[in-house]
Amino acid sequence: MTGNPQPVIAVISNRNSGHNRDRLGVVAAALDGDPRFRHFITDAAEDIPGVLGMLAGAPLRLLVINGGDGTAAAVFAQLFAHFSLADLPLLALLPGGTANMTAGDVGIYGSLQTALRRLQAWAETGCATEGLIVERHVLRVDPGAQPPRYGMFFGTGVIMQGTAYAHRELHARGLRDDFSLGLGMVRTLWGLVRRDPEFWQPLPVAVRSDVGEALECDALILAVSTLDRLFLGLRPFWGKGAGPLKWSLIEGRARRLLRSFPGILRGRPGRAVVPDAGYHSQRAARIALDMDGSFNLDGEIVAVARAAGPVVITAAGPLRFLRL
Repeated sequence: MTGNPQPVIAVISNRNSGHNRDRLGVVAAALDGDPRFRHFITDAAEDIPGVLGMLAGAPLRLLVINGGDGTAAAVFAQLFAHFSLADLPLLALLPGGTANMTAGDVGIYGSLQTALRRLQAWAETGCATEGLIVERHVLRVDPGAQPPRYGMFFGTGVIMQGTAYAHRELHARGLRDDFSLGLGMVRTLWGLVRRDPEFWQPLPVAVRSDVGEALECDALILAVSTLDRLFLGLRPFWGKGAGPLKWSLIEGRARRLLRSFPGILRGRPGRAVVPDAGYHSQRAARIALDMDGSFNLDGEIVAVARAAGPVVITAAGPLRFLRL
């Protein structure tokens, strides 16, 4: 007579994520032959539904995502599509990508190899979870008539020019993680200060949320997130309220931008950072944007048009993450 199967820890690795390109062999070698783990290596987001299908009905102790922000977002989308909230598994994130902002907030601490060792030690010592679980909502973004998308960070305005610069000048040269993101941010800010046309491209946008008045302006920076902190520990949201969506907007007319930026990045703006001076921050449950252009959602670039309808952002979840 056989007993009930023991819960397993499933790991989904994206072969093409930044750090996995040269370290996936180390991850696979560490997990192979360990009966507590089932390791699935994927090549594209289209592989993820098949992996979750193989796990359907299996006793699952933990679902580990080994990839970057885009890989995590792709798994989140499939979880919401195929699981009820009550059946969503406990998650853990390994920093296997080029950008690991989500893992930096809710993932396992350390480099990819350090985080993997922490995960294995946790499994070896009994898989206790008390005091180790954090919850975060996920952004659900409905861009007009396009299918919904999921992620943890939405950005537009100069963020698009900064993203293009980082891909062209930094990631293409092998620079990754917070260091490259920090370099890209400094270069983007310098471009704004100098009004360099490569970066100074304010985006006309209308913003409506379930709190406060509607706003129509030329936005330099518009960011929305459910994370507590972004890369380098930044917290550029200072609005009050109980909503799960944190959003901040800096208008093209904003005064004293260079002087105000350090405080904004820490979530501690000075007295000059007020709506009348072109600075806005709130917490909301729903945001609708009318815009022509594109936005970045955890690395995915999506083009939108006002004529197709608003970009609607709401909160999905929350999801539970193991934080070691």
